[in-house]
Amino acid sequence: MNATVVGAAEPSRWTARLLPIPRPAREVLVIGWHAAFADTPAAGTPIAVFPHTEIIADHLPVMALVRIEHATAIDTITPDGTRETRWGTDPFGIAKSEISWRLVPARLAEDRWVIAPGWWAAGGEEAVLPTSVTEHALGAPTVVPVYDHDPHTGTRWTS
Repeated sequence: MNATVVGAAEPSRWTARLLPIPRPAREVLVIGWHAAFADTPAAGTPIAVFPHTEIIADHLPVMALVRIEHATAIDTITPDGTRETRWGTDPFGIAKSEISWRLVPARLAEDRWVIAPGWWAAGGEEAVLPTSVTEHALGAPTVVPVYDHDPHTGTRWTS
């Protein structure tokens, strides 16, 4: 699904530029964002669309900014034999334990934007986010990895 923003204060207000920059520079439309806890959100997860945008079909790939607060479920058995689960840093130091950001493919499903189906992995590119995106997704870095590669099918969302 491709889209662009109409009626924004600047034509490229929600457009992120991909790095490394080929000639001509490739861009994606960042439609909104989602904050996830513990793991990557599943396909079909709704996206909080950025304000003041009206979407129409165009030539840009549409992506969502995702913030993941990584955590590990830690199960313990209490003296009375019940299981308690708490979330925290992986006690073995194997799993991620910080906050990460990435762009993932998005698509229009019925009347709302959702994370696109597929098993998306880092495709080796990064995107430079415009100030309009980082102002709405507080704490977002200026440069984020682009998760647009499906290793099961070999397809790339931004190709």
